[in-house]
Amino acid sequence: MKTLYISDLDGTLLNNQAELSPYTIETINEFIKKGGHFSVATARTAATVTKILSSLHLNVPVVLMNGVILYDMEKKQYLNTWYLSPETAAFILDTAKRFHLTGFLYEIKENALSTYYERLINQGMTDYYTERTVNFGKTFIQTDDLLTIDRSNIIYYAMLDRKEALLPAYEIYKDTPGIATAFYRDNYCEEELWFLEVFSGYGTKYNAVKTLRENLGYEKVVCFGDNLNDLPMFKASDVSLAVANAKDEVKAAADYVIESNMENGVANWLKNQSEK
Repeated sequence: MKTLYISDLDGTLLNNQAELSPYTIETINEFIKKGGHFSVATARTAATVTKILSSLHLNVPVVLMNGVILYDMEKKQYLNTWYLSPETAAFILDTAKRFHLTGFLYEIKENALSTYYERLINQGMTDYYTERTVNFGKTFIQTDDLLTIDRSNIIYYAMLDRKEALLPAYEIYKDTPGIATAFYRDNYCEEELWFLEVFSGYGTKYNAVKTLRENLGYEKVVCFGDNLNDLPMFKASDVSLAVANAKDEVKAAADYVIESNMENGVANWLKNQSEK
């Protein structure tokens, strides 16, 4: 049976230092070498994923930005991108401003990703910015007002703030037709901050996994996750596995709970499967 195995990154496949362990690298590459089909589904962009996954010999397109993008790692090409209409992008930005929120606005134009921001309002945003500029060479463009940006190619808006500050905007976004959200706690920030990410209602992990299944002819999908933004992927899969460090809601929704991200849970499960 042709099967796709697909894993979330942060908190699932990556350790707490946002890295792949040598054991995980060796195990996944051996799994692929033996004919396994493996990919990842993450909220991250190509800029960070390309470097983090450079040691893996992935043979399937990856899912980026919670399902907004399918990306070919080898060709460095965006295969499928769900854009927001200019009117929807304006609504998203206007709503955020109503609640004094700000974040990072992403566009894809001519196979290139650009990221805009107004200001860094907390330590979480500063750490996010610093990590991606220093470790991954990502470029951010500062502007006085995100609403002045050309909205023809906007795909995503990500805010990082206290949960209670984000909730009012989230309540509006989640009930708005044509919009999808991912609302979950940051895995790395010492302060308790949450991501609120807003994007096309078609650009979800659910639809991305469904697209991979249909386009590449998979009869079965097995997925791994840890956070709330992985739940749509669980619904699109035949078998779902939560790592031991996953949120309670994610473990409750999973078919199985495996070892934690720090114990190479995904790699151990794949190794056991290949040895059967």
